[in-house]
Amino acid sequence: MEKPKTKAIFALSFGHFTADLFASAIIPLYPFITQKLGITIANISLIISLGHLVSSMMQPLFGFYSDKMTKRLFMMLGLIMGSIFIPFTIIAPNPILLCLFLMLGMAGNALFHPQVTSLVRTFSYNNPKLSKYMGIFMGLGTIGYSLGPVISTNLIEKFGSYSMLYITLLGLISALILYFEVPKIPKDAIIRTKDSFITVMKEIITNKTCMLLVWIAIVKSGVSISFGTYIPFILKDYNFSLKSIGLIVTLFYILSGLSMIASSKLEQKIGAPNIIRLSFYSILPLVLLFKYLLKINPYLGVIVFILSGFFVFLSVSVTIIAAQKIIYKHQGVISGVMQGFSWGIGALSLAPLGYIADKFGIFWILIIMSALAFLTGMFSLTKDVKEAISNNY
Repeated sequence: MEKPKTKAIFALSFGHFTADLFASAIIPLYPFITQKLGITIANISLIISLGHLVSSMMQPLFGFYSDKMTKRLFMMLGLIMGSIFIPFTIIAPNPILLCLFLMLGMAGNALFHPQVTSLVRTFSYNNPKLSKYMGIFMGLGTIGYSLGPVISTNLIEKFGSYSMLYITLLGLISALILYFEVPKIPKDAIIRTKDSFITVMKEIITNKTCMLLVWIAIVKSGVSISFGTYIPFILKDYNFSLKSIGLIVTLFYILSGLSMIASSKLEQKIGAPNIIRLSFYSILPLVLLFKYLLKINPYLGVIVFILSGFFVFLSVSVTIIAAQKIIYKHQGVISGVMQGFSWGIGALSLAPLGYIADKFGIFWILIIMSALAFLTGMFSLTKDVKEAISNNY
């Protein structure tokens, strides 16, 4: 067995850290943008959904083409696009340009993720430590995602909206690191098939086990996006400052990232099925406790909310590796489906959830999504899914 290229894997992980930092930087600023542009929560929810929809629809397609190439073009171009256009969303003068910049930034995100995720497996050479490497890769991405909010809120409070353009440099540096540290994709890692994109998607859709894994990923994404998007509105109503809101969202996602890094060790102790159960069963009671404590002691309630972040992403690397094992000929496509497509479908829930928030209150969004996660944990762990997520390498 060939030795894993750890430098390449860590360069990919740092690129993931950077790309996801840009993706989350805008999250705590949605109330600010909503007020600045004079639009409603329903309006901003629709714009966010459109941006994520672009990413979700493009990721499997970009993954399909990345599966056929030995060049690393997609990951570097995607990182550069995200680092330029995401900061532009903060200074958009109207909803149309806001939507355009967000869509272009998310298109870069769509280019980046399928190729880098499949390359983690490629440069691990099916080593038994694949679960560890994937956990590090996914975990650093989420930690980057967690730092985006605190960086953006601090920059804007101190230097104004245009200061977000400063972090574009980080994306460009990260793209250079990928260029020099990640070798060209080995030709023997490319599995040549005559399958069309439609044929590959049919293979995924008709595989019941794979679709259950995709559903698990969609629910996870929906919970993460809805929590990250709407918690700033809740905290704003309880008079938390913009800087405090950014810090709270950051801590929530830091724990999510740490959980993915720790998941391979935890999986060895309690088994992959219990990783999914622990992840999906824990969220609802924590949300209900958060709601109760927020009225009595807001700071204690916030601590409970932050702790819930550990469970939201706990099962991510387990399900991605299992899906890659099932659809082994098309690593980029299934990686795009498990990350981008599932994330985008989860983001689509923001549009109807925004109307629910306007009519019944934002807390109902958290309760609905965490209840969906609880039900997913109950009914998605079929015998075939348990078998797929076991021995993940």
